[in-house]
This record gives sequence, structure tokens and C-alpha cells, in this order.
Amino acid sequence: MKHITKVTIAFFLFACQFIAQAQESTDNIIGVWLNDDKTNKIEIYKVDKTYSGKIIWIAQLANNPGLNPKDKNNPNPEKRNQSILGMDIITGLSYSDGKWVNGKIYTPKKGIYAECTVELLSDNKLSLVVSKGMFSRTKTWIRE
Repeated sequence: MKHITKVTIAFFLFACQFIAQAQESTDNIIGVWLNDDKTNKIEIYKVDKTYSGKIIWIAQLANNPGLNPKDKNNPNPEKRNQSILGMDIITGLSYSDGKWVNGKIYTPKKGIYAECTVELLSDNKLSLVVSKGMFSRTKTWIRE
């Protein structure tokens, strides 16, 4: 009986280790990322069970601190006067099989919404695949 109890406890502790590692890895995307053309920093954060990303830095503001770029290309005319700084551009990413999938991304420069998937290439580099219809583009972001 003691042997069965020890085996059960050992198995439980072993399983808990993998559960903790799995939970930890789902949040590895959280942080501040510099986009591929180095014009924006995006903070990825968790919202309930999904992940979102908002613009927290815009390069052109470094030399123009009073500038407040607006979302002038938004397909919704009512949103064209909103500030780009602080705007959520990624929403709804969920973790599945080592990737963050089923997300939506918005590109204020073009006023386009698209599907997106994210995969960590390393602790400090991610691959962002943006898909619209039959076209897709892969971008690499670096952790700040």
C-alpha cells in the first residue's frame, strides 16, 4: 500500500511540473515587441484566455512629441479621429500547439484587418504571419 501511495504522489508531482511548464510557455508571448520596420513598439498582454497587442510607442513621435497620429484610414469613418498610440492592433490570439492562433490584426497605415498567427522563434524573436484572403506575409518582431 505504501508503495502505491509513493508512486501516486511521484506521478502527481511529475504531472504538475508539466502543467506548470505548459502554463508558463503560453504566456511567453507577453511583453513589448519592436515591429519589423522599427516604427512601432507593441505590448502584447493577456485578456482572460486570449492575447492582445497595443501600440505603446511610435518612432515618428521621438522627434515630434506633440504629434498625435490618428487612424485616418480606418474603414469605419467614426474611428478615423482616434489616436493610434494606445490602440489595440492585435486581438483574440489563443494558444494552441506551440503557437498563438485565430487572432485578428489591424494595420492603421492601410486601414486593413487580417487574420494573424504568432510563433516564438526564440525568447526574443517572434514570427507573425498575417493572412488576408489567399495572401499572407511573415514578419519578424524583436523583444524590447
